[in-house]
Amino acid sequence: MKKSMEKLSSERSCSEAEVLFSYKRYFINNVDSYHGEYILNEVSKVLDKNATESVKQPSQTVLGEDAVDILPPPPPEQPYEIIGTVSDPKIKSVDNVARIVPKTECLPIMLTCGTLILDISYDREELSITMEFLKLLKTLLERQAGQDVPDADDDGGAGESKKRYLILVSTVMTWGVTKPLDPDTPDMPFIETDFRKRKAHPSYKMHYDVENEVVLIARKYRAQIGAIVVAAGVTYGGREDVLFYWFQKAWECEPLLPILGRGGNVIPLINVQDLAQIIYNLITDFPKKLYILAVEQNVTKQREIVKPLGRIVGSGLFKCIPPEDAFLIPEIDVIVYGPPIVGKTTLSKLICEAYGLIYISPDTVADDIMNDLAWRVHHWEIGETAGLPIRNAEEEDALPDDDEDDPGVEVEVQETARQTLALLQSGRTLTDEETLGYLRQRMLNREALNRGWVLDGFPTNLAQCSIVFDKGDEQDSEAGEEADEEKFDEDLDLYSNVLKKLLPYIVVSLEATDDFICDKAMRQPDGDSRLDEETVLKRLSEFRLNDGRDVTPLNFFDELDIHPLVVPVKEHSDYSMKGAYAAVALRMGRPCRYGKLIALVEAAEKKEKADLETLRSKEAKALKELEKKMQEEREDKMEYWSELYLLMQEEEEAALAAASEPMRNYLINHIFPTLTPALLEVAKLRPDDPIDFLAEHLFKLNPTGKMLEPGYNLQAEKLLGKIKILDDALKDLDIKIDPLLPPECAVDDPSASRKNINSMSAL
Repeated sequence: MKKSMEKLSSERSCSEAEVLFSYKRYFINNVDSYHGEYILNEVSKVLDKNATESVKQPSQTVLGEDAVDILPPPPPEQPYEIIGTVSDPKIKSVDNVARIVPKTECLPIMLTCGTLILDISYDREELSITMEFLKLLKTLLERQAGQDVPDADDDGGAGESKKRYLILVSTVMTWGVTKPLDPDTPDMPFIETDFRKRKAHPSYKMHYDVENEVVLIARKYRAQIGAIVVAAGVTYGGREDVLFYWFQKAWECEPLLPILGRGGNVIPLINVQDLAQIIYNLITDFPKKLYILAVEQNVTKQREIVKPLGRIVGSGLFKCIPPEDAFLIPEIDVIVYGPPIVGKTTLSKLICEAYGLIYISPDTVADDIMNDLAWRVHHWEIGETAGLPIRNAEEEDALPDDDEDDPGVEVEVQETARQTLALLQSGRTLTDEETLGYLRQRMLNREALNRGWVLDGFPTNLAQCSIVFDKGDEQDSEAGEEADEEKFDEDLDLYSNVLKKLLPYIVVSLEATDDFICDKAMRQPDGDSRLDEETVLKRLSEFRLNDGRDVTPLNFFDELDIHPLVVPVKEHSDYSMKGAYAAVALRMGRPCRYGKLIALVEAAEKKEKADLETLRSKEAKALKELEKKMQEEREDKMEYWSELYLLMQEEEEAALAAASEPMRNYLINHIFPTLTPALLEVAKLRPDDPIDFLAEHLFKLNPTGKMLEPGYNLQAEKLLGKIKILDDALKDLDIKIDPLLPPECAVDDPSASRKNINSMSAL
């Protein structure tokens, strides 16, 4: 739904732009910025000049009868005006600007302007806005492609022509890591025709992409729009911008004025007023160029800027700091390229299947050619008429000879094919030169030229690029068609050394980290010798060696204006490379084929969709059955667990009862006989303190504390008490009581001196 709304909004904006478009309307982004102020002043001069010329009309006096035929005056023409955006939303008006447009609403307005000056060097927020505008602009130009447009050769400049003009002010940081043209003279300056060799600083990659989009629009829609890129150097002058830090520190007499590195790096400078003057000249006389390098001709190094400034204004002392400390200063034919096992083959075959292209790979090119030659040789052996009935002699003589080819050439071609087939079938390992030759042969095959091809994992270095795409003895079939079209100055020698019909439409570069590659290799099934640890590390090391910034084969295509599409690969779960394919399909667009092929593709897509729906329904049914089965198993287990719990509870109760039986018996035999009467007495008397009463009662029953001992008897205890009393009384009388012994047990004691007393008399 969101995409549909965006598309509808885009179409509405384009339609409104066609109605409201005015070549007298100028658009400048960030008119309050450092660059915008000076550019605005120069553009205002253009408007004043054009407005003055437009009001000069020849006067005519009409008298007599002719006066009745005077036509009414024409409606007033639309005035020249400037519309712009501001970086500070608090600013509501700017001198010489007719209207300030919010950045969130500027895209439709930009489409209605005849001349646009877009500065992306000052504010990074402008990058996304500019990229969105370029997409809308391309859509609008596509719709207007069939309409009559002014001839590009009759261009009177952006100030007078009714043609659209786009001036993109970028930065030289898109050249930040460009290799010197001559290693022996690294200070040799670049010229504008070298812009294809530029290599952007990593932080300015999006600036680089925007520049390429503008160049593409300038080439493709040159009859409808004049577009040019102005790569501005480091601007200075006025209130300063980039150099403001050094001016400030020098004025504050910073003890040590910093110099990044040794200060020998060249800084391409341009005065901000000179930059604005260049914009003025482009508006008044638009050139037939694609790219302008707006820098001063004299070479200026960093120390040549900082040291004079420090000596004149500051302390005169300097300190070289590491360069990285600068961040602490406030301020249709397709080539799939990438590291091993990142998914190049999967993506290549996916593109071939979707777009009907021929798959070409160094690993399979020999087999492909061998299979092709095998059936050709077989066809030559059986002849063209093998499927027809054998003719008799009369029919043979009556029919004319239809063979118009030179038999000598045909025999030579067949003999060469048989020799090549024998070589391939011998199993001998091919040399690198033979592989490159077969790849070029396969790419020049008529089928590949007609349908297009996908080259998987090749080339891997610059030398292979030069060999495979070398012009050689071949000729581009469309060379004669391009001779009638006048080329840009920078394109005169662009394809002088390459075979243009072999160049790819798009180069896809898959990017992945070494850790991702190694982790993916470990996830692969065993059995493939190419995926063992040693082999993968070796292949990865070779790839990184040939993929350096200065030696990568992507540079070859960059210099031919074939800018690679970089697709990061980060997800292990995307085995089918659907994410990468979506990015490639977005760049390539909808497959363009013959009607029958489109019907086949649509039928295949319909069948795939039906198979997918069937698979999903089967999965849903299987899932439902699995849930039902799991529910039944859960209910059976719950029933079993309930029964088991009841059984365990019964066993636990029986075990507790058995364990408590001795205690129960002990209480019944020794505690309850004494405690029960005492409790009954408590219940009967109901004393105020039943616990104390119970204790006193039990103490009275057992004053010696032996009441609860096993073998204790109350009557026996009383009898023993009386015997003790008698025993104490006898001790006081000093009377000895002999025990009652039978006569036969008596013992005579002759030494006894006491009086014999009858033992019973003591009682």
